[in-house]
Amino acid sequence: MFRSIPILTFCAASTAYPAINIVLDYGTTSSEDIESYGAAFSSAESFWESQLTGYRDTGLNAPTQVLVNVNLSEIDGAGGVLGSAGPTYGNFGGTFVETTEGDMTFDTVDIDSLVAAGIFDSVIRHELGHVLGLGTLWGLNGVYSSGTGQYTGAAALSAFQIEFDQAGASYIPVELDGGAGTANGHWNMGVDLGTYEEADSRDDPGDGIVYTSINNGLTLDNELMTGYLTGEAWLSNTTLQSFYDIGYEVALDIYGQAVPEPSAFAFILGVGAAFMVVRRRALY
Repeated sequence: MFRSIPILTFCAASTAYPAINIVLDYGTTSSEDIESYGAAFSSAESFWESQLTGYRDTGLNAPTQVLVNVNLSEIDGAGGVLGSAGPTYGNFGGTFVETTEGDMTFDTVDIDSLVAAGIFDSVIRHELGHVLGLGTLWGLNGVYSSGTGQYTGAAALSAFQIEFDQAGASYIPVELDGGAGTANGHWNMGVDLGTYEEADSRDDPGDGIVYTSINNGLTLDNELMTGYLTGEAWLSNTTLQSFYDIGYEVALDIYGQAVPEPSAFAFILGVGAAFMVVRRRALY
């Protein structure tokens, strides 16, 4: 749950039909809300379709689409539950468990404040990342054991070692603070955000360490898939390679280099996590 803080079809490998086919279904959402906010959701769809380029499972073992039910409606008024997101159905027919359907719900009373703060697009990208499996399907794919705070998926760990200059790392720190919906589904933030984040008095793996990318100077604390929205909300290669660990083909290799496009003649055969919003001071 997303709470506020007070204050197989065959498809050619072409741009016409993305290998990861995210389908947004707005259900009973009003046409006015779709007109106002739909572009932000479409942008998040395009963002992830450009980063996740296919499935490691192939043929009949791969999903044909990811149906995302988008619900824009009043939930509980201003300053309460902002929204929720996660997978609701998955494909268990191959080597990996992949999302085939998920839900994203946002409170229309709170959306305008997110838009005004310039963070609504990042919030949607984050939540759609959870629908696709980041943090929510780690356990089912054997890359994380709940409560350990230690992500061990091979591709993401290799990317983390390179990207954040952590050659000796044996795991990526995972958030254990914040309570249900935040803990065990996000990268850990080295700088705790006081009472907003702390669920107990223990130190989590990675507490007190701020990892900085050697590529762009940005920190893991301000990455897209931490439990609290701060800073740039940028997409790290570590996050991207975690998607590889759970069954997706991705746009970059572990070194952050572009993966070559498949031949034009090739064919591709075709549970919730919270994201609490804060910008170093409580806005919502």
